[in-house]
Amino acid sequence: MSYWTVERNLTGQLDGVSKDSSAGFKIREVPEHLRTENVKSYEPQIIAIGPLNHHLAREKTHLAEMQRHKVLYLKNLLEGRSSLVWYCCRMEELEERARCCYAEPIEIAGHEFVEMLVLDACFIVELFRRFMLDLWDDDNNVFRTSWIRKKLGRDLLAADNQLPLFVLQEFYDITKMHGDEETNFQDLILGFFSKVLPVQLLKVSKIGSEFDPKITHLLGFMYDYYWKRAPRFVPPPYKENWNFIISATNLKEAGVKFEKIEGDSLFSIDFDKDAGIMKIPALTIDDDTESLFRNISVYEQFFPIDAYAPFINYLKFMDCLINTAKDVELLCKNKILHNCLGDDEVVANMFNRFGDSVSLPLYNFYGDIFHNVNDYCDRHWNRWIANLRHNYFNTSWTIISVFAALFLLILTLTQTVFSVLAYFQ
Repeated sequence: MSYWTVERNLTGQLDGVSKDSSAGFKIREVPEHLRTENVKSYEPQIIAIGPLNHHLAREKTHLAEMQRHKVLYLKNLLEGRSSLVWYCCRMEELEERARCCYAEPIEIAGHEFVEMLVLDACFIVELFRRFMLDLWDDDNNVFRTSWIRKKLGRDLLAADNQLPLFVLQEFYDITKMHGDEETNFQDLILGFFSKVLPVQLLKVSKIGSEFDPKITHLLGFMYDYYWKRAPRFVPPPYKENWNFIISATNLKEAGVKFEKIEGDSLFSIDFDKDAGIMKIPALTIDDDTESLFRNISVYEQFFPIDAYAPFINYLKFMDCLINTAKDVELLCKNKILHNCLGDDEVVANMFNRFGDSVSLPLYNFYGDIFHNVNDYCDRHWNRWIANLRHNYFNTSWTIISVFAALFLLILTLTQTVFSVLAYFQ
């Protein structure tokens, strides 16, 4: 064996590896062990964006219409504007930096990569502009339909269906129109997603003009905005041992009540340990909810091990509450869940599968709530009261029967007392 050959091979591999502190925030393909849990949740339904899904635009016929709209948007942009060569040159200057935003090498030729940057960046920027200005023509009437808008929002937040954020910012800057001076690109992003996301968002407000350099794509931007704007109160790490809570129906048996609240965020869950009331913000569940939550969970999976990962923690919390369709029914009855899917069993299975193959963070975002709920349920008095309500006061007829029996008992005791008194007199 030639040690010189071994050294040369290893040196070549070492030269091809570079340290990168932002590796966790790079755009990457969804890991296979997560993708196999629900393949369709990670695949674009109407539009393919970026190099990781570039091949799908040619292979999947259902993505062809949006490819045509990409070309139409570029054609409309060029009317009375700079030449196409100008935009291609600017994107070519960004090619090397754009490739570095992806975790793995991109096996696409230079000219094809630049063409993709131009078409995809143009489409996204112009789409956001039209949403902000509400400008639509005959070629864009399709974007007036609600289901197209929802699917666009879904696809543009898919974890591996991404274009580097700085590319979108640059394309916006070089295509600014009259009137754009009062609007920055962040406004366009928030304006678009606030209209198409299937879950509650905060009120859209102007933010700073600079991106966090660690944020490399739209999913990261929306995640950063959503989490930083409305975090739940983060308690200190809980030092005592705790266990996961039991399901919603079992908690009800133990005396816990459920209440919908208008929280700033989905994460604003609270528990009143004195009154035994679980307070949870409302969640609407539709066809795109699973895809959105799964892609956000993928993004959180590459956080540092000591990060909070609030979405994964939230999904684990809801998984604890929901074991069966009965739990979904209970939460719907309390207006915490709004089930647009119709079948409670489907919703229960969805939450039960969210945690499959997902690594939980070291820090439990709801550790204090778990502790307080379990402590409340362990009190014998609460269980006794809950069982009394369940067995004897669950319907109006049983309540009437109990009070009638109690009334007869009182009459009987009264009669006995008077009989005894009469005897001694």
